[in-house]
Amino acid sequence: MEMYCILDCFVDEPACFGVPPFLSPYPRYLYGALVDAGVDSEKIRYSTIETLRENEYRLPEAFSQVFLIGGAVVPGKYLGSRIGTLREVERIIANNSGTGFAIGGLISHLIPDGLPGVTLVRADIEKFAFHTVRGDPHDMRRDYRELSRWAVQGAAVVRQHPSFPNLICEIETYRGCPRKTHCSFCSEYLFREITFRDGQDIIDEIEALIEKGIRRFRIGRQADILQYQTPRRKFKKGFPQPDPKPIIELFSALREKRLRGEIAVLNIDNANPGTIYHFPDESSRILEAIADAVTPGDTIALGVESFDTAVIAQNNLKVNRDELIAVLTLINRIGGKRVNDIPVLLPGINLIHGLIGETANTFKINYESLLDIRDRGLLVKRINIRKILIFPGTRAAGEVKRISESVRKRYDFFREKIRKEIEHDMLTRIYPTGAILRDLLVLEHRFDYSYAKQIASYSITAKIPVPLPLQSLCDVIVTGHRERSLIALPYPIAINAIPQKAMEHIPGIGRKLASRLIVERPLQKREDITDIAPHLDRKISDAIRF
Repeated sequence: MEMYCILDCFVDEPACFGVPPFLSPYPRYLYGALVDAGVDSEKIRYSTIETLRENEYRLPEAFSQVFLIGGAVVPGKYLGSRIGTLREVERIIANNSGTGFAIGGLISHLIPDGLPGVTLVRADIEKFAFHTVRGDPHDMRRDYRELSRWAVQGAAVVRQHPSFPNLICEIETYRGCPRKTHCSFCSEYLFREITFRDGQDIIDEIEALIEKGIRRFRIGRQADILQYQTPRRKFKKGFPQPDPKPIIELFSALREKRLRGEIAVLNIDNANPGTIYHFPDESSRILEAIADAVTPGDTIALGVESFDTAVIAQNNLKVNRDELIAVLTLINRIGGKRVNDIPVLLPGINLIHGLIGETANTFKINYESLLDIRDRGLLVKRINIRKILIFPGTRAAGEVKRISESVRKRYDFFREKIRKEIEHDMLTRIYPTGAILRDLLVLEHRFDYSYAKQIASYSITAKIPVPLPLQSLCDVIVTGHRERSLIALPYPIAINAIPQKAMEHIPGIGRKLASRLIVERPLQKREDITDIAPHLDRKISDAIRF
């Protein structure tokens, strides 16, 4: 019997998350393409790299074909999961000899040609899978007419994911970058043609996923969300004028689903700060519609890359410091309103180390620019500083030189300085003591702490000094701040049940008073606490239950 395996080694791309709890579109498209080609759903298995790690990288059964997806253009640290590496993919191939592998995603560009039983798919693996089943395998791009079927038919694969239903599904809106000219490292530019999905197709896909039990979504698979369905007729400095109507219609429909309870989490991702700066009126209308629709606490990631004017010019980046400040001011005005103590929609800033023209002074310029943003009172949800990863075919591939040791050390120095002096301050302002965060997923245990995050885009890590079951959901209240994470306690605070170490983290109690309170348990009323700890934080006090 012909059996097919979709093996998800996870992806992390500039415009797409696929590391749990995120589920990228690729395995869903693959499943839909196989079904559309005539494969019985009972003959399709979905598996992840994490499952294979538990079995010496051996497949759980015999398959006539394995469709493997993997690749990280933007590698990072992940809580609770690890992206599949090239070495692991090589072990999978070696430990399953006799099995045919078709390998797609960006990892296919790193594997040498000519391996026995391995086909490297450089275009779209879902299109390859569709034609493979039909006896005519060829490597080419799919179009959105095909995807309108595959995205809906592929929704059923979520039920096979080991983390189901605690997933957030990435939703694609378009391919390519609408700018006339592109950043030196732009991988979206390699698609050449800019193609947009129909709004109803996006809604149909989300409805199919809702029907299968998914309630969290990120509209994230695009270069610039504000440019969705732009006609590209009018440009300003290479940036096309956005058309607010299609994106407002899409998010109005998504807002209705969220208000009806069909969607629990709605997030977005990338926006081009150049679009917002050059077209503030159109951008404001779009951002207002988005802020009205998304789940409070969301992030709109801005590809800034560098504040160094020489680097900006040599890499054809989007905005300079003054232009970005205007963009941040606009987003803070529209998205900075708080719902349950948390800002609705804040900007994120992405910076890249290793760009053409970078010097040791670049990092000082970046630091001083971020310091200026902080001192102006502007909020930034996250600052992501990463090293450049060069994709074949981009201009950077031919021009970026080896980074010297002195420049690397300068980068490390200022990265830590930014984290300690700027990111930590932003964290305390965005998540004040006493703020309540809902539905965090417990992902890891380290020593006596449970590590948890909301199933959402760029969610903050909470360190909880209480043992909680892995993969369980909990509400927490913020009691403190670390460099890039929060200290929190389960909400409401069960004062007579939490361990002493947890009680020590309550503002106004601390180690010495916690010892006295432990001796006095069971505590019966609030005065039993305030008599010993008169400076107990008011918001924390209101969260205590006896």
